[in-house]
Amino acid sequence: MSNELAVFDAKYPENWVVMQNKITQAFREMSIDEKRIIILASPLVRLSKATEQTPIEVTASQFADLSEIDTHSAYKQLKAASKKLMKRTFIYEDKDGDDTEVQWVIRSKYANGYVSMYFTDEVIHLLKVFDSLNPYTKYLKEDILSLKLTYSIDLYHLAKKYQGMGGFTMSLDDYRKELGTPKSYARINNLKDNAVDAPIKEINENTDINLSYENIKRGRQVVGFKFTVKNKPKPKQVLDSKRDPYTADMFTIDGLNDKQLGRIVRNPAFIAEYNHLVSPTSPAGQSQQGWDFEMVKRLKEDASQFGKRPIKDYLKY
Repeated sequence: MSNELAVFDAKYPENWVVMQNKITQAFREMSIDEKRIIILASPLVRLSKATEQTPIEVTASQFADLSEIDTHSAYKQLKAASKKLMKRTFIYEDKDGDDTEVQWVIRSKYANGYVSMYFTDEVIHLLKVFDSLNPYTKYLKEDILSLKLTYSIDLYHLAKKYQGMGGFTMSLDDYRKELGTPKSYARINNLKDNAVDAPIKEINENTDINLSYENIKRGRQVVGFKFTVKNKPKPKQVLDSKRDPYTADMFTIDGLNDKQLGRIVRNPAFIAEYNHLVSPTSPAGQSQQGWDFEMVKRLKEDASQFGKRPIKDYLKY
């Protein structure tokens, strides 16, 4: 891997975590606090022109919000985790097919309220370069930050990686290796309790997917798992019909996007009833597009002025 890192377009906003799939192997045996540092650093690296000389700062307040602990404790955990990262290495295969071992972090600074880390170019590459030669997985930061168990983060990353295929299968040995489980998890009950069932429960309760699995058997012996990954259905926005339809809050725009509001304001009945609200010199007096823009703007600013009938009456149009 060259030290000269190419600059790629930042295609994903700050609230997305985007990582090369190779990073799951690099995550092995990390503590959950170490993984949280990488998750928090991910968008900071991706949205900057980071190099080995660029400090990536993770604050104690960010870490506290993520860990749901007080800021003082968060700083201690953040500092301890960053020191562990200083000793962490991982191996990747270079362009010549040779295994190369590198550090995650080459330098750390511990200041008041934050930790500043300098990642190696190889790590920056994992967090920044995404193309056909470097396949990657993306997910909303809020989904993965809701996970508190060490193996939940790893299993969620695997599930998102194979989500488009509806799931994945894995032998027991490969699963243990993928998650970096301890020797005690050679027993199937220990593995299921701690690295399968508990993470799946947490993932299903807190993220955007539903994950399930079944045993793959050879005779009576369990030799692997078959995982199924499904999107959670998005909750539908429903207007509350029990309220007084003529009170101001019935005219709020909760659940309606600009396109839907545009359809409402183009309703002939709506135009007839509220045309007087727009002056001849306004944009609405100049074109249909201007009318739409002005009325949608008014709806969003103060819907209480549209009180002749419930706004839901216009939705059928």
